[in-house]
Amino acid sequence: MLVGLSGGVDSTALLLLAAVAAERESCVGSLHAVYVHHHLRAQADEEVVHCEELCKQLGVKFTATDVHPIAGGQGLAAEARRLRHAALVACAAQVGTKWILLAHQSDDVLETLLMRIGRGIAVRGLSTIPWRRRAAHQSEIAIVRPLLNVSRAQLVQLCSECGLAWKEDSSNANPNSARGFLRATVLDPLRSRWSRIASHAVDACDAARSGEWALSQIAVRDGWCANEIARAQIRGRGPLLASALLASACRARHIEISPRTIRAAVDAACGDELRPRTFQEATASILVNARVLRVTAAEIRESEAR
Repeated sequence: MLVGLSGGVDSTALLLLAAVAAERESCVGSLHAVYVHHHLRAQADEEVVHCEELCKQLGVKFTATDVHPIAGGQGLAAEARRLRHAALVACAAQVGTKWILLAHQSDDVLETLLMRIGRGIAVRGLSTIPWRRRAAHQSEIAIVRPLLNVSRAQLVQLCSECGLAWKEDSSNANPNSARGFLRATVLDPLRSRWSRIASHAVDACDAARSGEWALSQIAVRDGWCANEIARAQIRGRGPLLASALLASACRARHIEISPRTIRAAVDAACGDELRPRTFQEATASILVNARVLRVTAAEIRESEAR
């Protein structure tokens, strides 16, 4: 296994638990920890040293790898996440493991859910952080988060009782960031009112993920993944369910198109207007004519060419 190690309390607890499990299974030598250095914070150099010492203490192989994110269209944080993900996958391939363990916990799920609600989401967005997923489409490497039903407070208690130190990332407390704002002003009042709110957020996300899975199965069974869908079929489902099924089918085909555009096209297909209309986005478009709704995207054209 490969553990993503930041030096914070969450990943420190995860590394401890993974090391104990590896020792019980007599496979300590198969456990690796990786610190991804983004070169964005002055304290990161100290974290590398701390993580290396922690791994020596636990008998775990350690690697530090460098990435250099530059702010792009989706922002610096998104680019840092993308590069961190790619670095962990590359390290996993290099050491020959199919398992990357990350230390997200229930408070992360609650924070992510609240941020997505604030920004606006569709059904899939409610599922937030998955327990397990492929590192990429058709990849044999899986990203696993075994601590999603555990709170940060429990991990703090575990590390404290085991005498393990950790590093706090000061940027997490920045009130100008969405996550920092939630931690500074919102989460404590919510927990004081509903002590199990983070655990309930995990349950709600699991339920949303089950609903998304059910939609994907119906979409495949009933032909919503085809390039063309008859308007009669769309009308038969109604605009709300048809939008959800079409969105699920597009995700299954790796077609990026917004829920807003999908809903506008489905509303047009359910209406009485027969003239052709096109709903265009950067990488895909939906044509609604008198008979069908047709999805066109680069991914479809490439697959047809092959």
